[in-house]
Amino acid sequence: MSEYVRVSEAEGVMEIRLHRPERKNALTHEMYSAMTAALSAAEQTPSIRVVLIGGTDDCFTAGNDMVDFLNNPPQGDDAPVMRFLRKLTEMEKPLVAAVNGPAVGVGTTLLLHCDLVYVARGARLQMPFVNLGLCPEAASSFLLPLIMGHQRAAELL
Repeated sequence: MSEYVRVSEAEGVMEIRLHRPERKNALTHEMYSAMTAALSAAEQTPSIRVVLIGGTDDCFTAGNDMVDFLNNPPQGDDAPVMRFLRKLTEMEKPLVAAVNGPAVGVGTTLLLHCDLVYVARGARLQMPFVNLGLCPEAASSFLLPLIMGHQRAAELL
């Protein structure tokens, strides 16, 4: 497991907390691997009925850690980020997110794959793909219009 991903279980709920406050919970390959392992463990543990993903009190996640991302660009379907995104789409147990503060890029994308999302008043969802010259990931451009309509989805994307 990663020191930046804290996993706990109580009363049928597995809680996955991103805890890298000094970097606004920016996601690294190691963190993606830890979250994938936690989700897999949740599916294989009958006593776990639901998974909750959250961040710190002031930030859900700033998205990908750009230094880690540039030093280790994802290549192929076996990259840690790809395994994580695939696991999100395969989850059979309910997936809930609790969002406070920023949820940037993949931080917003993963919310589209949750069964229930709680968003605090101070939360900010941001998808900077176009500004970065990137295509939205993990079916974002398909899921967003289904959830919020084409006009609002186009504005966010």
